[in-house]
Amino acid sequence: AVPKAGGVTDFMAWIASNFDRSVTWADLDWVRKTWDGPIVIKGVLDPQDARDAVKAGAQGLIVSNHGGRQLDGVRSSISALPAVADAVGEDLEVYLDGGVRSGLDVLKALSLGAKACFVGRAWAYALGAGGEKMVARMLGTLRSELATAMVLTGCRNARDADRTLLDLAT
Repeated sequence: AVPKAGGVTDFMAWIASNFDRSVTWADLDWVRKTWDGPIVIKGVLDPQDARDAVKAGAQGLIVSNHGGRQLDGVRSSISALPAVADAVGEDLEVYLDGGVRSGLDVLKALSLGAKACFVGRAWAYALGAGGEKMVARMLGTLRSELATAMVLTGCRNARDADRTLLDLAT
């Protein structure tokens, strides 16, 4: 990204030119003026940010650490999910992105408060390995693993998954 970088200062200049620190929750007003669809905020890991998203009028949020790309030491999405889901309750929809590699991961996310999961890397790897056919196979594998996890945990309906299902809520 910075081929002639001579030190940290050059990288900091690149970062400063690519990230706008002036963005605030009030900027959603502009989004609302130009977009009449639902507003979903991605990258929420903090319960207070989740509450602020509700106040700003978002309809949903995605608990995500962006694959750890921005800060490699940031907490995992799944570890942040319960507190974020608790912070918003039923006020908006909560989704999970990051670390979903199996059907059991999907069931864990559902049990901790996510309405659905995104599988960013899994589909990309499948697409690269074999195109649309391999993506369909990967999704079928996730469905099959989810069904197995549900049977093994006694969960009859994915919508009924809650924190009592798995011993993760402590």
